[in-house]
Parts: sequence; structure tokens; C-alpha cells
Amino acid sequence: MKKSICIEKIFLEYDFYERFAKVAEAGFQYVEFGYWPGRDIERIKSECSKYGLTVTTFSADFRASLIVPEDREEFLDYLEKSISVAKKLDCKNLVIHSQAMDDSGKFTHDGKNLDDVVKLYSAALTAQDAARLAEKAGVTLVLEAVNNISKPGYYMTTSNFTGNLCKVIGSPNLKILYDIWHMQQMEGNMVENLRKYADVLGYIHVGDCPERHEPGTGEINFDKIKRVVCEELGLDIVWGFELDPEISSDDCVKKLAGF
Repeated sequence: MKKSICIEKIFLEYDFYERFAKVAEAGFQYVEFGYWPGRDIERIKSECSKYGLTVTTFSADFRASLIVPEDREEFLDYLEKSISVAKKLDCKNLVIHSQAMDDSGKFTHDGKNLDDVVKLYSAALTAQDAARLAEKAGVTLVLEAVNNISKPGYYMTTSNFTGNLCKVIGSPNLKILYDIWHMQQMEGNMVENLRKYADVLGYIHVGDCPERHEPGTGEINFDKIKRVVCEELGLDIVWGFELDPEISSDDCVKKLAGF
């Protein structure tokens, strides 16, 4: 199991660039972050090299959305730039969403004025083109379903949606990011859904429900989920800890080390 610390959630007590050292000090080899614009990519690369870390993913969409036909060119252009950043960091996975967010964390387009057929067709066409770019670059796009409770207006809210879209497109470089916290709220039945979409499962985000704290603080049976994914399905994928620590970050990562 590859365990990755999301430094957009954990070690917020420290400067962004200091968080890489903290991840390594805690005994982890993998790290992930959010958006790359405004970040010093060369410094990130240097910090990772210094501490023996690998960047497992970051967001590859920003302001342009899959569901908006007029955003297609901008989405793909930004993706190409993100792929260039990924190559510099030797990062093999990039997260994409049905809708991108702006600097304030709000959706750039809620899709309310778009017909569902338009949204679906636009998302499928743009995701297909995005997958082709990923194939050429040797990276994998992981499409994330998000709950529409904390994120009202989000379009792709279930693994059924993202999983089937990936299956229809059929690219080995387009898979789903299964966020346990989001999916427990939207669909439950996680074990069966993980089995159902195992062939397109590319990445997992970990956070207990309902508060999105460390595993063991809520209602989710992580031992069962781990057994199914790692042993039954035999998947060697990244488990990213994108969660809000209930305790200090230093104490949190000590618990996560034993996950």
C-alpha cells in the first residue's frame, strides 16, 4: 500500500514548503497537494529530492470545467501545462473533476443553466481528449466524484457516474479517484462499488465519516475496505490521506503510519 499525505489538509501549522520535511520525518514516502499555479515547482522538486519523497498527485484542472462545452479548449490547454509540471515532479497521477474551482474554492460553473445531455456529452468528449493527452504523456488522470452536500451543484457525485464514464471511454490512462468520505455520503455500499469498478479504480482518498477525520474516528470499516482492495482485488494503488486532523498533525500522522 502506498500511503500519501495531503499537505493541503495535514501540517497546516507549517509553511507549505516546510511540510515536505514533516512528511518525511513522519516516515512517509509519498505526498500530494492541490493546485500548482503560484507554487515554486523547482522548490517542490528540490524538497522531494532532499527528503526522498514522491509526489503522487495534484489537481490538473483550474477554472475550466469538463461539463461546459465552451471550456473544452481551456481545459485541455491547462491540462497540458499540468502534465508538464507532472513530468518535472515525476508525478504519475493527476486529479480532474466535473467542475473546476476558482481561487476562493467555489465552482466556476454550477451547470444549472446547462441541459443534462449537454453536460454529459461535453464531459465525455473532453475527458476522451484529455485521456489521449494522458496516454501520450504516460500519466493517469483520476476523475473524482464529490458529494453535493458540502459542494452544492457538483455534477459527478457517484462512483457509478465516474466509473461508467471511464469504462465507456476505455482509456487505460483514465481512472476514478474514489474518495471514501465523499462516497459514504452519496452512495454507501462502498465494498460492492469498489469491486464493481475495480478495473477503473486508480486512486483512493481516505477520511472517516461524518467529520472527515482520521480513520477510526467515525463510522467507516476501513479494515474491511483495505482487505477488499489490497487482498481480494490485489490493487497496488495510492491511498491519499485527504482529511482534517482531529488532533495535531504530528499526532495524526503517527496514527496514519499504522493504517
